[in-house]
Amino acid sequence: MRQPLLAKAPLRLAIAEQISYPPPVGGWNARDAYSAMGPEDAVILQNWFPGTSAVVTRGGTSSHATGIPGVGKTLATYSAMNGAQSMFTATSANIYDVTSPGAVGAGKLARTDGKHQWVNYGDGTNNWLIMVNGVDKPAYFDGTTWTAVDAVSVPALTGVTSSTLVDVMVYQGRVFFIQKNTLSFWYLPSGVVGGALTKFDLSTEASKGGYLMAMMNWTYDGGDGSDDRAVFITSMGEVIVYQGNNPSSSTAWAKVGTYYVGNPIGRRSMCKYGGDLLVLTQEGVVPLSTALTGVVNDSKFNLSNKIDGAFLDASLTYGSVFGWEMTIYPAEGALIVNVPHAENGTHEQFVMNTITKAWCRFTGWDAEAFGILNQELYFVNINGVTKAWTGTTELGNPIAFIIAETAFSRFKSYNQKTIKMTRPVINAAGVATVSLGIITDFADPPPSISSVYNLTVGINNDWRSPPSYSCTWAAAYVFITSTSFALQWLSNDWLWESGSSL
Repeated sequence: MRQPLLAKAPLRLAIAEQISYPPPVGGWNARDAYSAMGPEDAVILQNWFPGTSAVVTRGGTSSHATGIPGVGKTLATYSAMNGAQSMFTATSANIYDVTSPGAVGAGKLARTDGKHQWVNYGDGTNNWLIMVNGVDKPAYFDGTTWTAVDAVSVPALTGVTSSTLVDVMVYQGRVFFIQKNTLSFWYLPSGVVGGALTKFDLSTEASKGGYLMAMMNWTYDGGDGSDDRAVFITSMGEVIVYQGNNPSSSTAWAKVGTYYVGNPIGRRSMCKYGGDLLVLTQEGVVPLSTALTGVVNDSKFNLSNKIDGAFLDASLTYGSVFGWEMTIYPAEGALIVNVPHAENGTHEQFVMNTITKAWCRFTGWDAEAFGILNQELYFVNINGVTKAWTGTTELGNPIAFIIAETAFSRFKSYNQKTIKMTRPVINAAGVATVSLGIITDFADPPPSISSVYNLTVGINNDWRSPPSYSCTWAAAYVFITSTSFALQWLSNDWLWESGSSL
């Protein structure tokens, strides 16, 4: 009896497989190749904030102070001796009290430039708000009276033309000032807000030249003490660090070192961050502690390392535009880097979760400057002062353009596969319309939308059936045109059938 040379192989039925990934709590990744990203990363994460266990829609905004003549460029907070706080904005015409909601009153002190640096200082009798801009006489506020300070005012500053002072800090009980377009700082005797200023020239310490851009006291151990440092950064990216309490004494003032961190972006290029000091540079956000360990030129130690590609692009394109600054917002555990595209125009923010170090991007907040009053976040722009990260609407309108693209996944297999269903699991406080797309094999978004559906109140975990996609790699694209309700993204699930290997 004849036998077949080859037995006919039995039919192999495709078996659907399922995998669940976390939501993109790892945040926006603008550094790695698509194929190298972790499943918790996102290629795009816009107006979503990566929390520790879920990704949530960012808070909204509400109108705060209105009727400000001109455009505010500074938000400065005054802290009185009894703990009460007030907030002021400065325009190119005046300083205005914006503490209370509603229309502002009359200006407090005439200005010709609103771009100030500021600090609070207590001399034992009064708490003072000191604001300088390198154009106008320094503005002093004692809780009651505003004074344009010069050599004959009370208080007075002598020894230098006061209108050339462009930055201010408090260090070891003294007030320090930077003189604009120089490598010199000036300082007062300890415990006073006025008097004769003494010059300290740093030109011999700055080998790259330039001028002093900013300065800040660094509480290296997280609290005031003898190990505190005075930090000065030049326009050429050199950081000069001193320790001591009296620049006039060789035994009480010593140089710690000079370090290079990259060119700073603007006057507001430093920010306290726990026991560290952050420097906003063209290459990213650099923790100053890395300078003291000799690894500052290694970008992997940048706090912004995961988005350094986007950071560099933004700094090269918009680095000369006024508005760059960093703000720590403790109530939400966020570091906010303001990225201006056009003064008095479009701005965005690169935002980091200070617990997980995950990044995202905010749009819709065209902020000239940020400030914190009574632990709440505000920004100022052409519309006045706006309370931020509050509620779930944008000045009464839905928050727009909530977009995410997850990292690409090959689902633990290099085989070709057919995507059968997917579902982003979202907990919704109200109704919102979700457009869901699938991106295959590293194609550029936006994809063709495979499913449009309405979220309902509660956890939405229905599977969505896209068109049959054959691919090796796939990513989900979630686009919410607008919403007036808070959303929590809890999981990202996939169902697929595996094909043959190539």
